[in-house]
Amino acid sequence: MNVQVSAPRLAITLGLYGSASTWVFNVVREILNAAYGPSRVCAYYADAIALILQDGAIPGRFVVVKMHVGDASLPGFVHLAQPLVLLSVRDPRDAVVSLMERFGQDFDKAASRVVQSAQRIYPFAAAGHPFLRYEDNFFARPETLGAIAARLGVTLPAATGNAIFTRYETASVRDFAADVGKLPAERLDGGADDLFDRVTHIHRHHIGDGLCGKWRERLSAAQSDAITAALGDFITNFGYR
Repeated sequence: MNVQVSAPRLAITLGLYGSASTWVFNVVREILNAAYGPSRVCAYYADAIALILQDGAIPGRFVVVKMHVGDASLPGFVHLAQPLVLLSVRDPRDAVVSLMERFGQDFDKAASRVVQSAQRIYPFAAAGHPFLRYEDNFFARPETLGAIAARLGVTLPAATGNAIFTRYETASVRDFAADVGKLPAERLDGGADDLFDRVTHIHRHHIGDGLCGKWRERLSAAQSDAITAALGDFITNFGYR
């Protein structure tokens, strides 16, 4: 029996907190929507694949899953299912600052979440899965869309790519986040302090200052040393100092 292998049915966008992972998720979702129609695309936020596998809407559709951490089953699932895994990374010290300043988390909570996320991401990058570095401003480069579309096996018309890029430019997302409360009630989730859109996962505190290296002024020496001690390989191998 001949089996034709086509574009990946499942794309997992696994990103460090504050690494523009929501941009990656939405670009993948929008590219698939444009190529196949929204009715043939399911998109989720889930840090455990098992949470979505029982959804009866999945068969016959393309699936996009956004994750920050995943769970212990993720490496085995990826090995067996062979989805497209797209990683996004950032200096973890800046990621901690981002969580502290945008969401009011204390250092211990923010650091714990970032360390867990980084420790999940690093083996996938080491295994050769493609990654995007926040510091390279991939989200501000139209050519990134073409590279992602190629990974998805999709030919992206220029006009479609330009429209998607414009929709998720930083200024556009900042405006969308400011007005997220005006969306229809069925699209909204979260509490008053962290209201977010179920479709795009853009929330009120979505855009920070975007600065790189801010940890040097905003973390204490003990705090930055603690993150470096936990994530030395991650910091070294992704080119952070």
